Amino acid sequence: MKIEDLPLPDLVKEKLKEDGIYSLYPPQEEAIKKGLFDDTNLVVAIPTASGKTLLALFACIKKLTETGLKTLYLSPLRALAFEKYMEFKSYLDPLNRRTILLTGDYDEEDTRAQYADVIIATNEKIDSAIRHQARWLNKIGLIVSDEVHLINDSSRGPTLEVVIAQLRQVCNAQILALSATIRNADQIARWLEAELVSSNWRPVKLNEGVLYDKTIVYGDGSEVTIPSKIKDSFNNLADFILSKKNQALVFVTTRNMAESTARNLSSRVARTLSNENREKLNAASAEILNTGEQTKQSRGLAQLVKSGVSYHHAGLNTAQRRIIEHNFKQGNIKFISATPTLAAGVNLPARYVIIKSIYRYDVTLGSYPIPVLEFKQQSGRAGRPQYDKEGDAIVIAKNEFDATSLYQTYITGEAEDIESRIAAEPALRKIVLGQISTENTQTMEELQEFFGQTFYGFQQDSSNLSSILKKVVKFLQEEALIINDPDYLIPTSFGKRVSQLYIDPLSAIVIREGLIRGNVKSKHYLTDLSFLQLVCSTPDVRFLTIKKDEQINLINFISEHEEEFLTNLPETSFDLELFMSQLKTSLVLQDWIKELPEDIILDRYKIGSGDVYMVVSNAEWLLYASSELSQLLGYKDMATQIAAVHNRVVNGIKQELLDLVQIPGIGRVRARALYDKGFKTQEILKEVNPNDIMKISGFGKELVKNIFTHLLGDSFSDTSLAEDSKHEEKIEEGFDSAPPQKLLDDFFS
Repeated sequence: MKIEDLPLPDLVKEKLKEDGIYSLYPPQEEAIKKGLFDDTNLVVAIPTASGKTLLALFACIKKLTETGLKTLYLSPLRALAFEKYMEFKSYLDPLNRRTILLTGDYDEEDTRAQYADVIIATNEKIDSAIRHQARWLNKIGLIVSDEVHLINDSSRGPTLEVVIAQLRQVCNAQILALSATIRNADQIARWLEAELVSSNWRPVKLNEGVLYDKTIVYGDGSEVTIPSKIKDSFNNLADFILSKKNQALVFVTTRNMAESTARNLSSRVARTLSNENREKLNAASAEILNTGEQTKQSRGLAQLVKSGVSYHHAGLNTAQRRIIEHNFKQGNIKFISATPTLAAGVNLPARYVIIKSIYRYDVTLGSYPIPVLEFKQQSGRAGRPQYDKEGDAIVIAKNEFDATSLYQTYITGEAEDIESRIAAEPALRKIVLGQISTENTQTMEELQEFFGQTFYGFQQDSSNLSSILKKVVKFLQEEALIINDPDYLIPTSFGKRVSQLYIDPLSAIVIREGLIRGNVKSKHYLTDLSFLQLVCSTPDVRFLTIKKDEQINLINFISEHEEEFLTNLPETSFDLELFMSQLKTSLVLQDWIKELPEDIILDRYKIGSGDVYMVVSNAEWLLYASSELSQLLGYKDMATQIAAVHNRVVNGIKQELLDLVQIPGIGRVRARALYDKGFKTQEILKEVNPNDIMKISGFGKELVKNIFTHLLGDSFSDTSLAEDSKHEEKIEEGFDSAPPQKLLDDFFS
């Protein structure tokens, strides 16, 4: 089927041809024949790079041009949502259609969505919008649920499943569910009353194999022998790939393995680089150094990138990751060693994928082999459409027995069935309170009926949930989140606010108990640490792990500061370990708002830049929620104090800079520069000659103009401003990048 034959605007067809797309792939053609353009619900379960996003785009444009109804594109990850936003925007802007990426405050409706044609958002954001009963939800004509197989994921799955079930209640929209190839895709299709498009077809042939010693055995029985210069199979394979002038993604188990693998590859890769490669990599290296604060980590990463290699994991900040991804796509970086998050997070194919280890480590489970589905997610990155005719995914075996086991399990074995993860009590707490607070369910029977509409209810009798639902409802009643009524499920004002704030009810209880304690404490003991430690004690925080050499210092700290804590002190060794992890997380935040240089924080706690931003993002929202709950409970002084700590965490500043950072364009670095020069408040700045501000490094003409326009409004004239030094402006911009926004998306990135 040709693009020319599709019922799409000519502008879209022209853009597709510009992008080299003239005809459809077989699975895309099947989707159209099964009703993509006819309001038919579809589940499309096909491999990576087989054209799922394009199907969503086609359905979106058809829906917009014929009905004017909105498209909602659900993404499990913020990085993936950003990618889809850029793709849709490139096609819809020429049609004068508005695409937005929904991020930001989870405590209010985003008014932009009212006027948008396409809304791309995380599942969590839409769950929150439903709780706030957003007015635009009933104007949705198409729901696209990306990576729907993640229903099987214990952390993201319950939200994804419930959001789909809720949306089916509140809007009459066509559903397009996009998935990797899974064994029971037909079950998801029947649940959604959809037609199924299932295929193993790929635009690039995928060869999956096991490497043991110097021989790769592929799934079709063929073998390839690679030159064996040394005993290490991985390095021999790397040399083999480099000799063919190809790129590779290397998947490893841990961050440390990702970094050490990149370092070990650097000299091998560096000697294969062309002069053009080196020039572009030097520019990428400089870009990394000029993004955010320079740290030991960023300097090491920049040096690695010069060699044509990089690592990729959650310890990197967003800007660093995007620079690495861009330069890999451009062919400048030859090898990336990554933790598994990369496989699901971004579209980053390579000619070769090397899976160095199939084991994962979990604090509670220990070391365990990954599911076949996760292996397929990683191997599916092999082969670049429009560049390669085939891609190779190779898993490395330690011995002959390991090679046989890997081959049977991952190369010739089938992926597991997708199962609902909704029945876990922590997930149900939040879901049940959300349903009751929006008044969608007001009795146990209605609650049972709602869960009957979920994938769990489709897979098995939802009455199996009856006992655990009763347990959750009893818990919510005992904790005064819902009224203790024998017949009706009615939220209390506290419960409704907790639901709107989009936090775990158990987190709200921890915060409430801490606030009650704080209300009777001497103000002398209510410090920044009190509130930081409180929010870091909630189940919504991904706290940092502690190392053995940190334990003594943390135990000493606990004994010296125990009066400041708003939670119970640990009584058992297990409680102590958890308490220390939570405390370490809060100490990172305390150093952040003391304006310690990032390098010191990273070195002190042995973490990465991405960890700092993850901790900050978690704490921002929970501090905001704590301030709101404190206000609701009548603790107004504490609410004010917590709000100040929240603002300081958002900006990474001491109390004295709070006034200055309210000026647009002024972050923690520029605010500190102004303060240290004596310009300590907005009122003082109003009386200053703007040219005096331009003498401070990093304050160019355009920025100073914006500052004084903000301060003085129409009474300010920029005619007297001197010319600026662009060199100074550029340097300082690198160190005053915007602080993390108050996003819950960062919980799920």
